[in-house]
Amino acid sequence: MGGENNVLKKLREKSKSKKGFTLVELIVVIVIILILAAVMVPSLMKYIEKAKEANCKADAATIMSQLQADYADSQISQTTVDWGSGVPVAGKTVKLSSASPTKGEATFTVDTSTKNINQFIYNDGNYTATWTLDAGWVMAKVTGGSSSSSTSTP
Repeated sequence: MGGENNVLKKLREKSKSKKGFTLVELIVVIVIILILAAVMVPSLMKYIEKAKEANCKADAATIMSQLQADYADSQISQTTVDWGSGVPVAGKTVKLSSASPTKGEATFTVDTSTKNINQFIYNDGNYTATWTLDAGWVMAKVTGGSSSSSTSTP
């Protein structure tokens, strides 16, 4: 038993004198972290794209509700090309135009016989949100970015 105690003493002394990690251990940890990052990055990119798409939908909904309110108050008409100074959305001013929407613009069509806005299209530069009036407002589609989706919202 005395010999075993000597061996244990020597092992304990060696382990106390060695502090830190070996280069191999550090490389293994770095490789594991890189593998985890490589797996997570595509998922994170999808979440970022979905957030941008949701932001476009929210901006479009804000503009749409303001557009409907102003149309109900007869402040805009079918012939409106530039809607005053625009609609403020999250620190930006969005102008409505009668042409195809470009970055930060929106278009709408008005049915003069029913006095309704039939379609509304908003482009934030990355996505284009299209709303149509079919038995209630429907978000027909959001296109652009790296993904496209269709969502209906009455």
